[in-house]
Formats: sequence, structure tokens, C-alpha cells
Amino acid sequence: MNELFEISMAMKEELRAKLGSPQSSFDLWFGDFNLTSLDENRAVFSTPTKLRKQILSTRYITLIKETMTDVIGFPVEIEIYSLDEDSGFTPGVITPTENMDKYFEKEALEKSERKEKKIEEILNTAATEKKSLLDEYTFENFIEGESNKMAKAVCFAVANGMSSDYNPLFLYGHSGLGKTHLLYAIMNHMKKRDPGIKIVYKKSETFINELIDAISSHSTSEFKEKYRSADVLMIDDIQFIAGKESTQEEFFHTFSALYEAEKMIILTSDRPPMEINPLMERLRTRFEWGLVADIQPPSFELRIAIIKKKSKDMGLSIPSHLIDYIAQRLNNNIRQIEGILKKLYAIHSFTGLEITKESIDSVISIVDPGNIPNDAMVEKILLHVSKKYGVSVEDMKSKKKTDRIAGARHVSVYIIRKLTDLSLKEIGKIFGRDYSTVISSINKIDLNIKTVKNYEGEINLLIKEIKGI
Repeated sequence: MNELFEISMAMKEELRAKLGSPQSSFDLWFGDFNLTSLDENRAVFSTPTKLRKQILSTRYITLIKETMTDVIGFPVEIEIYSLDEDSGFTPGVITPTENMDKYFEKEALEKSERKEKKIEEILNTAATEKKSLLDEYTFENFIEGESNKMAKAVCFAVANGMSSDYNPLFLYGHSGLGKTHLLYAIMNHMKKRDPGIKIVYKKSETFINELIDAISSHSTSEFKEKYRSADVLMIDDIQFIAGKESTQEEFFHTFSALYEAEKMIILTSDRPPMEINPLMERLRTRFEWGLVADIQPPSFELRIAIIKKKSKDMGLSIPSHLIDYIAQRLNNNIRQIEGILKKLYAIHSFTGLEITKESIDSVISIVDPGNIPNDAMVEKILLHVSKKYGVSVEDMKSKKKTDRIAGARHVSVYIIRKLTDLSLKEIGKIFGRDYSTVISSINKIDLNIKTVKNYEGEINLLIKEIKGI
């Protein structure tokens, strides 16, 4: 099967070169497109989904056939199976021929040359990519809404030197909400105002690894000079120093030296200082000295604004009702929205097909397999809760009020609220109740989490099972 793999990889390299498309766009259709069987007359490929099979079998079949001929040296018929549709499909084996032997001799000679060329390309473009990434993130293209308005305003004030009351600046929020964008925006703005300013930006993992290397190589003085001579120190994802005592000790002294010298310190985290554990209390206190600002998940209106702006920048036309649909499906993460739009752009540019609800669902299933529509998620939650507590879905939706049924109903309401963007009123309709009853159910579960031993772990485990993680 190794020979099949080698031929498959070589063919995809040729396809990629002929299409001239970005790697991310190419992977959308060909990333899991694999040769599974080959003989003198036929090459059989597998692909994960029915949609991919349809696209490959219509839009790309001629190119696939031509490329396969170029690679193995003789023409073969092409067959494509989807793993989710063609359940009777079983992978075959390779049948060696004289033509294939010649191919492998040639491939062995060229393999190392291709590898060296690829490394050279990466090295040559690394500096350019880093600069373009930095230039991409500015205050001007940061899309503002109620969830991030304060954080943006504070960062803009810091970038303009109005930072005396905001030092240190501590930004927190879940991954993908724009914290790193704001750090880059601050850097860009500061560099424009003062090209000579010394800004040190590091991910906390890099800071930790550099400290470990400095200790092992007896070069801690150079490490200290690098960080303590900065005009502005930015550490992204500072929560990762939790539990690392020597790192916390060194960061405490670095923090103190910069603060006393009236240098700016900017930190980001996925949680507020009080929730970073274990963390030295004196370090936690210093994190809270200046301003702690949070970034919340984007509202429905902000998600729509982001989708409109990003799709317009890409030259991607999406009907208004489908923009609303995407905003409903993706309710947590701006980075995720960008990823979905890039995949939709790839479909549009590669195939010329219109964007539909079905193509949106297909792309979301690839990028975020755990993301399903609200109605499907509600059904999944009810079935899991029913199985967990031995209460039928019908009983949970009924007017029955026994402790067992009511308890399962409360859990269902709580998890539906947590895993969907349905309103309180919409959740109430599922159970034939008003929104005040929904609030009561959520409050009861919150109280149990605080007062009943192991209850939070039970609920979290159930949520993980529902999400399939």
C-alpha cells in the first residue's frame, strides 16, 4: 500500500501545480483524495463525502485522468467513491507493471530534489508572510460591535500613548475573538507613531521555552536584557504560565522591572486573572493593577457585519438570507467565520457553482464537525438527556412535574441554552412553557453546580458526549 501512497502523493503534487491554487483551497477538494486501487486499466480513488465525489467527478475528472497518465506513464480509467455514500466500497491493491517500475525509479531520484526545493521556498517566503500578517491586522479593519467595543477603545488609547491608567492592559476572551488582532493593531499603530520604539511580542509558550533554554545554556543575563529593555512587552496567552513556578518567578521580576521603568505591558488570556490557576498571588495582583477588559463572543448582528465585510473583501457574493444562515450557525468564533468564508470562496472560484444552504452545511461539517443546526442539536440534546436520566423525550415536553422528569427537563433546558443560540422564548416553546420557566430551570442547574458535589462534572461530561468530544 506504500506504493499506492507514493503514486497518490505524486499525482496530487502535479494537480496542485496545474491548478496553481493556495494549499488551503486545494485541500478542500483533494486533501483526503486518495488512490486506493490500481491496475493496468483502472485507478480507484476515495474521497470522504458525496459532495466532494460529485465535484471531483464532474469538474475535475478530465484533469485527474490526464495527471494520472502523466504520473504513471499510461492511461487508465478513473473511478471515485465517497466513503459516506458507497458503503460497499473496499480498497483494492496495486498490480505492479513495467511502467510502474519505471515510475518508481524516477520518483526515487526526484523525491529528495522536490523536498529541498520545498524547503527553499518556505525559507524564501517566511519573512514576507510574517510582514503581510502583521500588516493585515489594524484598528481600521477590526470590525466593532458591543461585544468588543470597550476592548478596541482601550487598545486604541494604549496605541496612542494614553496608557498611564491602563498599565498593565489585560485582555481576555475565548480563542478566535480578536485578541491577537488587537495586539497586532497596537504594534502597527505604535510603529507608525514611533518607528524606533522597541516592542517585544511573544506567545507565552515561546517565553517559557526561551527561559528554559537560557537556564540550560547559562545565558539568563541575555534573556533578562532582551525582555527588560523593551518599551512595550506583549505576551499572548499568558494563561500557559499557570503551574510553572520558575517561569512565574522570572516573569514577576520582568514585569516589576518594566512597570517601575514606566514601560507598557500588554497581556492576553482566555480567562481573567482570578481564574488562572495555579498562579502566584503577587503576580495575579499585578495583572489586575491596570485595566482588565474582556471580549465576548460576537452578537448575531456583529456576525452578520463580519460576514458581509469579509465576503465583500474576497469578492464573494452571498445572498442576504444565506448570510443570516451562516451567522445563525456560527455563533462563537470570528476566526471560524473567516475559515468558513475562505472555503466557500474556494468552492465558488474552483467550480463556479452558486453558494447554497447545502454547500454551507457541507463546508461547516468539514471545518467544524461538531457544529450542527439548532433543530438537530436540540434533538440530539433531548435524546442524550433521555438516555442519561431514563426519562422519555415526550415526558420532558409534557406537563408532568415529578422530580425525575422535572430534573431531566431542567438539564435539557440548561444544555440547550449553552449549546445553541436559541432565545429563552424559543427554548420555552420546545417544552410548552414561557421564558420565565426557562430562566428558573437554568437557575436551578446553576445552583446545583455550586452546591452539589460532582454535579458540575456530571453536566460537563454529558455536554462532551453530546458534542462528541
